Amino acid sequence: MLKRLQALNVGVLLSCIFFVQGASDAQGNSGPLVGSRLLTPFEISGRMDTPRYEETISWCSDLAASSDLLKYTTFGISPQGRALPLVVADNRGRFTPADHLKRSDHLVLLVEACIHAGESCGKDAGMQLLRNLAEDRNLAEALLEKVTLLFIPIFNVDGHERFGPYGRINQNGPREMGWRVTSQNLNLNRDFLKADAPEMRDWLELFNAWQPDFFIDIHSTDGADYQYAITYGLELQGNLEAGLSGWVADYLDTVNGTMTAAGFPMAPYVAFRDWHDPRSGLTAWAAGPRFSQGYAAIRNRPGLLVETHMLKDYATRVESTRLLLRHTMELLNSQAGRLREVIVAADSLTASPEFRSQPFPLDFEASDKSSSFKFLGVEYEQETSEVTGGSYFRFSDRPETFSVEYFDDLSPSITADLPEAYLVPVEWTEVIDRLELHGVRLERLKKPVELKIRTVRFSDAKWRERPYEGRHPVTFVTERLTESRLFPAGSVVVPMDQPLARVAAHLLEPGGPDSLAQWGFFDQIFERVEYVESYVIEAMIPEMLAEHPEWAEELAARKEADPEFAENPWAIRYWFYEKTPFYDQRVGIYPVGMIDDPQVVEALPTG
Repeated sequence: MLKRLQALNVGVLLSCIFFVQGASDAQGNSGPLVGSRLLTPFEISGRMDTPRYEETISWCSDLAASSDLLKYTTFGISPQGRALPLVVADNRGRFTPADHLKRSDHLVLLVEACIHAGESCGKDAGMQLLRNLAEDRNLAEALLEKVTLLFIPIFNVDGHERFGPYGRINQNGPREMGWRVTSQNLNLNRDFLKADAPEMRDWLELFNAWQPDFFIDIHSTDGADYQYAITYGLELQGNLEAGLSGWVADYLDTVNGTMTAAGFPMAPYVAFRDWHDPRSGLTAWAAGPRFSQGYAAIRNRPGLLVETHMLKDYATRVESTRLLLRHTMELLNSQAGRLREVIVAADSLTASPEFRSQPFPLDFEASDKSSSFKFLGVEYEQETSEVTGGSYFRFSDRPETFSVEYFDDLSPSITADLPEAYLVPVEWTEVIDRLELHGVRLERLKKPVELKIRTVRFSDAKWRERPYEGRHPVTFVTERLTESRLFPAGSVVVPMDQPLARVAAHLLEPGGPDSLAQWGFFDQIFERVEYVESYVIEAMIPEMLAEHPEWAEELAARKEADPEFAENPWAIRYWFYEKTPFYDQRVGIYPVGMIDDPQVVEALPTG
């Protein structure tokens, strides 16, 4: 494998030597020129290297300073103090979010690279695209006619500077690269909803300000070998509003055709039913909102996940990405008015009573239904290791097309009955902070209110043993509960007649896999802090059984059903303790309330 990767890189280097020979510095430019063309650091290296953070920032800011079409800015600061870079491309000087507040047939496209900083092809492709826009006025007029481009060359800036040749063992170039996670060891592409990372909080502020209409997140995949230079993820499985799903399907048909004609056929994100084995069939999935494309979907925006194939040489990955960006911008210009109409309609539907009247899907699962798919793979065979004893697949360089089954029939596996509003008590500040970060519209109670609300009681809570994304996620069983509860002044009302109702539901519906409850934001409620001494409860037990003789039968049945319980005196004592009025009856009750009556919501004293 290593020899094959090295051979590919050497071939790329030899093919590119002509490109940089004779290059010379020119005053006022940020890099060498060939003819009249400004080269990117990637091109200067013979398309073998990706630039470091400082070189990237310097190049982008210098290019922007040389063109009235570009503006270099930043949108936040990383934990290690690095600025988060942003380049805005617009042909009429509209470089701020305020310039785009009332757009009707003009789109904002957000493209981010290096969210996984070792996967840098999006950075180098985007820099080439910016250079082409700055140097070719006709191209700029065509691609920026109805599109403003926001380009983040490096999102994970701290991880990017954990730079070296050993960042990704499965990947064929560049020669050195950054690291997958941030300096706080967080994976930003698992953080879009819980927003623990400071970088993600800055990103959400950027997203809320600009309200992009189309979002592209560029990665390099791991997995098997195959012919495709690019695979993609786009939500078509039910977690994107139906009108938007139709538009996305048309987008894919068009872009797949143009990319195939350019020599880069594409396929859906490659996930085999049996890992690495194409003949086992492909399976689709609906991305949850922890992921970039899943988060865009619940914001009623198409989100394109680009996954360049890690075994293709770096130059091929960059070039295919550049072409995909260009073709996408061409299509967005031709479809600007239509996409804006579909987005406005999706936002309107999400805020409507009709939307809240239907069960809301929080997660999906694939059925056994499938369709045939022509997969452009390579010949491979299964082998058994003499050292480890494990089986694995060995891929060849010979292309082969497989007819495989594609399991893309998904249906909701978890749903929720949406309320007219959620109520979050004022003391749950971290939860309220997350709602505000996402731009969810909130109202505050001006005075205490006692209300009959719907909620749940949790039981059988189980925490993940090993940490995941800096937390120990929890699963639980829920039981529906209706009760009267006093909400203090300052408590937050989350009305669901808003375009971000999907975001609010994924945050606050505890059954959702990315809910704040499952991420551990409410762990305190599972903890019982009052306790009973043995001599106290033992003295009470005879009196309790005398007053409730039926409890003796209940206790006998419990002992018979659970031998461990029967042999645990403390478990039996707490069985009795829970039946006393001293036991904390609030343990396990979800603090968030749900109001189903719109008239009750309307009458709340909010401001």
